[in-house]
Amino acid sequence: MISFQLLLTTLFWAGLALLLFEIVWYKLETKLSLLKNMPAELLEETGLGYFISKYIMQLAFLVAVPSVAYSWFYVLIPFYGVRAGVGMAVFIFVLGLVPFSVSVLMRIKLPLAFVLFQMAGHLIRTIIVYGIIAYIYIL
Repeated sequence: MISFQLLLTTLFWAGLALLLFEIVWYKLETKLSLLKNMPAELLEETGLGYFISKYIMQLAFLVAVPSVAYSWFYVLIPFYGVRAGVGMAVFIFVLGLVPFSVSVLMRIKLPLAFVLFQMAGHLIRTIIVYGIIAYIYIL
């Protein structure tokens, strides 16, 4: 049975942590300007609208969907707590993002520094969010 109080608590705290991380990561990304050598017509305009749409997308796929799934399956996971969250984040990162990123990098000439920066951000983001989700469910 899903505990809606735990689910809402998880959505709030993981969403807040994601927002704080995204603000720091966005400022770091703009300061490093890793795409400065790319043609301007290939790049999306960055600004508040870009940040909000990116945050909403990540909130849906990195916080809401995993929170609901974890609320259904946390009794079946053989380990619990922050270790479970970090383990799930690394597992999803290795199985989901790494093969996709490598195949895109082989087909499209993107700067390696930009791709590695985005991959590192995604790994840190998933560890933070999944760690919070798993930690809240053991309280």
